[in-house]
Amino acid sequence: KSEILERLQRIYEGFTALKNDGFAVEAIAPEAAIYLTIKMDLAGKKTADGILLDTQADVTAYLLNKAGLAVVPFYAFGAPKHSPWYRLSVGTCKKEEIGEMLGKLREALTGLS
Repeated sequence: KSEILERLQRIYEGFTALKNDGFAVEAIAPEAAIYLTIKMDLAGKKTADGILLDTQADVTAYLLNKAGLAVVPFYAFGAPKHSPWYRLSVGTCKKEEIGEMLGKLREALTGLS
Protein backbone atom coordinates (compact mmCIF):
# COMPACT_ATOMS: atom_id res chain seq x y z
CA LYS A 1 0.00 0.00 0.00
CA SER A 2 2.81 2.42 0.83
CA GLU A 3 4.45 1.65 -2.52
CA ILE A 4 1.27 2.58 -4.39
CA LEU A 5 0.84 5.76 -2.38
CA GLU A 6 4.44 6.74 -3.12
CA ARG A 7 3.92 6.19 -6.87
CA LEU A 8 0.70 8.22 -6.82
CA GLN A 9 2.38 11.05 -4.94
CA ARG A 10 5.44 11.15 -7.19
CA ILE A 11 3.37 11.25 -10.38
CA TYR A 12 1.07 13.87 -8.85
CA GLU A 13 4.11 16.01 -7.98
CA GLY A 14 5.40 15.55 -11.53
CA PHE A 15 2.13 16.78 -12.99
CA THR A 16 2.13 19.72 -10.58
CA ALA A 17 5.65 20.63 -11.76
CA LEU A 18 4.53 20.44 -15.40
CA LYS A 19 1.56 22.69 -14.62
CA ASN A 20 3.81 25.15 -12.80
CA ASP A 21 6.03 25.22 -15.90
CA GLY A 22 3.05 26.39 -17.97
CA PHE A 23 1.86 23.16 -19.58
CA ALA A 24 -1.90 22.60 -19.96
CA VAL A 25 -2.02 19.74 -17.47
CA GLU A 26 -3.42 19.27 -14.00
CA ALA A 27 -3.88 16.52 -11.44
CA ILE A 28 -6.13 16.02 -8.46
CA ALA A 29 -4.31 15.06 -5.28
CA PRO A 30 -4.36 11.30 -4.75
CA GLU A 31 -7.10 10.02 -2.47
CA ALA A 32 -6.15 6.33 -2.27
CA ALA A 33 -6.86 3.61 -4.84
CA ILE A 34 -4.41 3.06 -7.70
CA TYR A 35 -5.66 5.82 -9.98
CA LEU A 36 -4.67 9.42 -10.42
CA THR A 37 -7.14 11.83 -12.00
CA ILE A 38 -5.33 14.04 -14.50
CA LYS A 39 -6.30 16.76 -16.93
CA MET A 40 -4.60 16.97 -20.32
CA ASP A 41 -6.14 20.01 -22.00
CA LEU A 42 -4.39 19.52 -25.33
CA ALA A 43 -7.21 19.40 -27.90
CA GLY A 44 -6.66 22.13 -30.47
CA LYS A 45 -2.87 21.98 -30.24
CA LYS A 46 -0.59 20.93 -33.10
CA THR A 47 2.22 18.39 -32.99
CA ALA A 48 5.73 19.17 -34.19
CA ASP A 49 4.68 17.44 -37.45
CA GLY A 50 1.81 19.91 -37.86
CA ILE A 51 -0.92 17.40 -37.00
CA LEU A 52 -3.91 18.92 -35.19
CA LEU A 53 -5.03 17.18 -32.01
CA ASP A 54 -8.68 17.85 -32.78
CA THR A 55 -10.38 15.46 -30.36
CA GLN A 56 -9.65 13.85 -27.00
CA ALA A 57 -9.16 10.59 -28.91
CA ASP A 58 -6.38 12.35 -30.86
CA VAL A 59 -4.86 13.54 -27.57
CA THR A 60 -5.07 10.03 -26.09
CA ALA A 61 -3.34 8.54 -29.15
CA TYR A 62 -0.66 11.26 -29.11
CA LEU A 63 0.13 10.62 -25.45
CA LEU A 64 0.43 6.89 -26.08
CA ASN A 65 2.51 7.19 -29.26
CA LYS A 66 4.76 10.11 -28.31
CA ALA A 67 5.13 9.72 -24.55
CA GLY A 68 4.31 6.03 -24.10
CA LEU A 69 1.65 7.08 -21.59
CA ALA A 70 -1.53 5.01 -21.54
CA VAL A 71 -4.46 6.88 -20.02
CA VAL A 72 -8.21 6.30 -20.04
CA PRO A 73 -10.34 9.29 -21.06
CA PHE A 74 -13.25 10.09 -18.77
CA TYR A 75 -15.63 9.79 -21.72
CA ALA A 76 -15.12 6.02 -21.29
CA PHE A 77 -17.01 6.49 -18.00
CA GLY A 78 -19.83 8.61 -19.45
CA ALA A 79 -18.28 12.10 -19.43
CA PRO A 80 -18.70 14.27 -22.53
CA LYS A 81 -16.43 13.34 -25.48
CA HIS A 82 -14.61 16.68 -25.19
CA SER A 83 -13.71 16.28 -21.49
CA PRO A 84 -9.94 16.74 -21.02
CA TRP A 85 -9.90 14.58 -17.87
CA TYR A 86 -8.27 11.15 -17.73
CA ARG A 87 -7.61 8.31 -15.35
CA LEU A 88 -4.02 7.13 -14.99
CA SER A 89 -3.30 3.85 -13.21
CA VAL A 90 -0.15 3.41 -11.15
CA GLY A 91 -0.86 -0.27 -10.60
CA THR A 92 1.79 -1.51 -13.00
CA CYS A 93 4.34 1.31 -13.01
CA LYS A 94 7.62 1.03 -11.15
CA LYS A 95 8.99 3.81 -8.97
CA GLU A 96 12.24 3.70 -10.91
CA GLU A 97 10.40 4.47 -14.17
CA ILE A 98 8.39 7.49 -12.99
CA GLY A 99 11.13 10.04 -13.74
CA GLU A 100 11.59 8.66 -17.26
CA MET A 101 7.83 8.66 -17.86
CA LEU A 102 7.51 12.27 -16.74
CA GLY A 103 10.50 13.22 -18.91
CA LYS A 104 8.87 11.66 -21.98
CA LEU A 105 5.63 13.43 -21.17
CA ARG A 106 7.44 16.77 -20.81
CA GLU A 107 9.11 16.20 -24.19
CA ALA A 108 5.76 15.37 -25.82
CA LEU A 109 4.15 18.47 -24.30
CA THR A 110 7.05 20.67 -25.37
CA GLY A 111 6.53 19.48 -28.96
CA LEU A 112 3.02 20.97 -29.09
CA SER A 113 2.06 24.44 -30.20
